[in-house]
Amino acid sequence: MKKLKTILLTAAAVLIVSADSFAQRGQSSGNCVEQGKVIIDAFYGFPYFNGTLLRAAYSSDSVATNSTLHNYNHFGAKVECMVSDKIGLGAEFTYALVTIKYQGRNALWYTGGIRKYRVLARMNFHFATTESLDPYFTVGAGYKNTLVYDNEPGSGPDITINIIPVAFRVGMGIRYFFSDAVGVNAEVGMG
Repeated sequence: MKKLKTILLTAAAVLIVSADSFAQRGQSSGNCVEQGKVIIDAFYGFPYFNGTLLRAAYSSDSVATNSTLHNYNHFGAKVECMVSDKIGLGAEFTYALVTIKYQGRNALWYTGGIRKYRVLARMNFHFATTESLDPYFTVGAGYKNTLVYDNEPGSGPDITINIIPVAFRVGMGIRYFFSDAVGVNAEVGMG
């Protein structure tokens, strides 16, 4: 867990301080985003509701006597290229993981979990953008894979639970730029 957090924080720090990759204040419009700029966001998102489902599935005494759940939630990266002052096109990669370590009926310990990754093409519509503030609406579509696994003998094979491996996402977000190269981002969405 500590190694995973260290890797994520290091990757986020590298992306955040990369001045050439972030949106810069434009000389022509005075807005923090404008045509031709590239924006890169590293993110950590929550909640990952599959953790609740996993806990419920393994909480029965008939499956496990003891269990420990680890919900790592979502993390990933987004890149966006501004094709006009209001429209940005880009991509998003998201990875989510929840694991459970449990003691089976035979008193041995096993691990199960749900792992998801998603790759989306995105389009953002930026409105009311100022020198430091960038609110936007977003829509995306792409590929999603969700895998359920369990290493207990007799639990069956790992299964992919996507009937159709297509993902859609809608949301809205806001960025605030502290400088030409560094900012923070918050986004809520469903998909």
